[in-house]
Formats: sequence, structure tokens, C-alpha cells
Amino acid sequence: MLVARGGPPRAVIGITTRAGDARDTLGLVVTDVAPNSPADRAGIHEGDRLASINGVSLKLASVDVGDDEMADAISRRLTRELEKLKPGDEVSLVVYSAGKTRTAKVKTASADDVYPSPARRMQQDLESRAALGVSIGSTGSKRDTLGVLIMGVDDGGPADKAGLEEGNRIASINGVDLRVDRADLGDDYVSAARVRRLQRELQKVKPGDQVTLQVYADGRSRTVQLKAVKASELKGRNRVVIFNGAGAMPMPMPALAPMPAMPPMPPGAVRLDFEPQLRAGMERAQVQMQRALKDEETTRTMQRAMQDAQRAMMRVQPVLARTLRGGMISF
Repeated sequence: MLVARGGPPRAVIGITTRAGDARDTLGLVVTDVAPNSPADRAGIHEGDRLASINGVSLKLASVDVGDDEMADAISRRLTRELEKLKPGDEVSLVVYSAGKTRTAKVKTASADDVYPSPARRMQQDLESRAALGVSIGSTGSKRDTLGVLIMGVDDGGPADKAGLEEGNRIASINGVDLRVDRADLGDDYVSAARVRRLQRELQKVKPGDQVTLQVYADGRSRTVQLKAVKASELKGRNRVVIFNGAGAMPMPMPALAPMPAMPPMPPGAVRLDFEPQLRAGMERAQVQMQRALKDEETTRTMQRAMQDAQRAMMRVQPVLARTLRGGMISF
């Protein structure tokens, strides 16, 4: 599944198609439907066939069955029609399913919405998670024995409505202890572990659920009942931040090997120009083999083998290009 990135938003309907089937005379086969996409909401399913889009036929002529290039042309025809549209435009699809044909009106969406990037998915998850409207942290001080420190409170959030303030300590959440043992005073990692413990408990909570906190403030403890909300509903959208006495707590990361430089690519492009690098690598390997082998006949045999492998890879490249171009493109 490929989704082009960069440039203006691309209009999609949330399907993946494949070409090169004898039944392409009925239309392009739908191999995948993205959940909650326009196609999904229109009742299009895997195995259905798209016979046309906005009056443009997507059927393969019977005389062209078995011709890979003509099958690819049908996929490109669909691509061109969608490229004429903007997210939000309506398209008319003729769908063949279960032996009969129907017309479906589908409103396109942005590719970034239907196929979000990992960063976008992470942002969506953060916005939809349960939240209490507090920023919390650990200081590494002896007061961590009282619980996790409340460093900030969102105005109008659940914590604010319950009377929680900056400087209060959360001793427990839903009965789970968040206090640091006196034997671990000054151990920043133990203090931070209590914050992670609170995070894990909050991950079990859904927006709308009741949460019970034991809070220490002004020299006494009290029990507080809060109703969690979606993080997106908070004005400040506070998230958990781990702090120790020296500032933000550094998290150990394994060393990573340096990444090789990547050639520049135009926005949205899919490049398949690996053949020159492959040829250069084979040539280098051939030279090394010639140096290592003294027997001329063995060298000639290895040269022929290298040439055969190179020709095989050159034959494979167009097939791979057709697969990426026409066979597994998401619309």
C-alpha cells in the first residue's frame, strides 16, 4: 500500500486495488478498504469491483485479458480521475458486487486523514485518550514520598473543577500507590517510575470513566473523585511530563548506526532507480573476484554468472514497477 506524501492534499476514497485478473472485465478489484474511510461508509467491501468512476470505464476489454500493460492502464485511469478532484468532492462509482451492479455516491477525503502518518496517528491517539487536566512530574526530593507532584492544572479541566492545585501531591490513583519508599529517596529513576505507574493506570481509563485520587495538600490527605475527559477537550491539553531536580529527565537511548545519505526526491515521488546502484555493486564485486581468482576459466565463469544475475534483475525491475504503480496503489 503506497500513499504519496507532500504537495497539496490528495483526494482518496480509502481503497486499495489490484490489476491483472481475468475478471478485470468487470472492473478493478478492491483488495482493501480503510476503516471509517469514504468507501467503507459507502458500503464498499473487499472483493467488489469498480466498473466506473464519474462515467469513466474501469473495465478491461476482453481482448486485452492477460496484457499486463493494459491492466496497468486501467489503474492509471482511476488515478487520473481522482487527481482531478479535491478532498471533499463527490464521485459517482459504479460498483459490481455479488452478481449485481449499483451506483454509490462517495465524498472524497484527504489522504492524510484516511492514511495518517505514524506521527499523525500518535497525535490522534494522544487527543482521544483519557485525561484529568494536570501536568505531573517527579522532583527526586523527599516530598516524592507524599506522591507524584502536580506541576500544572488546566483551567476548567476535571482536576481544576475538583479543586486540585499546583504543588499538590497525588498519593494514589484508583487504589494504586504512587508514593516513593523512603529507602529510595533521591533515586530519580524510582521517582520517575511512579509517574509511569500513573500513566499506565490512566491508559486503562476511558473518557467518561470515574477516577479516584488520594491527594495530599496543605498538610492533609483527601479523596477526590474525577471524571476523565478526552485530552482534546482540555484548553491546555496537559500531558504527563517527567522532571527531576535537574530539569527534564534524560531517558537512556541505545546508540544508532549512522544513516547513509539519501538522494533527493521530488514530493510524492516513488523512485525505482536502484538498478544503477545494483550494477555498480556488481561491477565492484566482479573486480574483487578477478583479483582473488588466478584461474582464467573460473574468472570467465564468474563473469558470466554476474552478467546473468544482472540481466535477471533488469527483467524484474519492470515487474516491480508495475506492482507498485498499478497493483497496490491506495485511492
